[in-house]
Amino acid sequence: MYRVQVLLSTYNGEKYIEEQIESILKQEEVEISLLIRDDGSTDNTVKILKKLSNNKNIEYYQGENIKPAKSFMELLNKSGEFDYYAFADQDDVWDSKKIISAINMLKQKENQPSLYISALEVVDENLNTIGIKKVNGNFTFEGEMIKNFATGCTQVFNKKLCNIIKQYNPQYIIMHDSWITRVCYAIGGNVIIDDKTYIKYRQHQGNVVGYNDEGFKKLKKQFKIAFIDKISMRVNIAKELKQGYENMLTENAKQVVNNLINYQKDKKAKKWLLENKNFRTNNSKINTKMKIFILLNKF
Repeated sequence: MYRVQVLLSTYNGEKYIEEQIESILKQEEVEISLLIRDDGSTDNTVKILKKLSNNKNIEYYQGENIKPAKSFMELLNKSGEFDYYAFADQDDVWDSKKIISAINMLKQKENQPSLYISALEVVDENLNTIGIKKVNGNFTFEGEMIKNFATGCTQVFNKKLCNIIKQYNPQYIIMHDSWITRVCYAIGGNVIIDDKTYIKYRQHQGNVVGYNDEGFKKLKKQFKIAFIDKISMRVNIAKELKQGYENMLTENAKQVVNNLINYQKDKKAKKWLLENKNFRTNNSKINTKMKIFILLNKF
């Protein structure tokens, strides 16, 4: 039986956390170990975790509030020796075959670093279906560097990829899911996409990161990062990839990373980003926005 460690970060999740943990522990055909980090909750979440930790398959600890990306990365760095690993949000509900369905696809590439990502069933707070969100991207390193398509709570990955991720702890990180997906592509690992869904992805007013964080609200956030905070996100991501994995990057990834790092001062690198047909997503609006940010040296 496969041994799987599920990494769960909580923050003021008292309303739904018990239901989610119950669904995680009900996974079929696998042995689940649940490692939980509380990210500075001020409600009854920790009391609930303390009560549930009587279960031998649950381990939790408390930390200060460092936000989801760093909290999940800390969990990953504290992970143990298991066959597979998965991220979990605090307010979803998992189908009992979620993990084994991922493993059945991952085990075909067990000798290589591999990552599984699936679709989502988006639901309201009462678990009524809102819609299905399929994984939408052109599934290349270039496309992933432009816009992340992965949702962390669907990600399952093997030991080989976990060990590689743990070799380097990035100082600049947007979200844990995008970082792991980018590393996997950059080193020539396998990214497996499943259009099926095994998770009810709950949307409610308390979501830290949600399905509806799109449109003008998201664009406004990006402009704040670029123009007010003066952060070029992809430049920083590229620098982190080079710093952490330079000797493991594919030749294609090296070219993309170096052009991103240098484009603000190197006209040839900027031209490559603007004109290379492979450095695109499958969304024309995103591609147009990308070109504008590159021209303004804010990408």
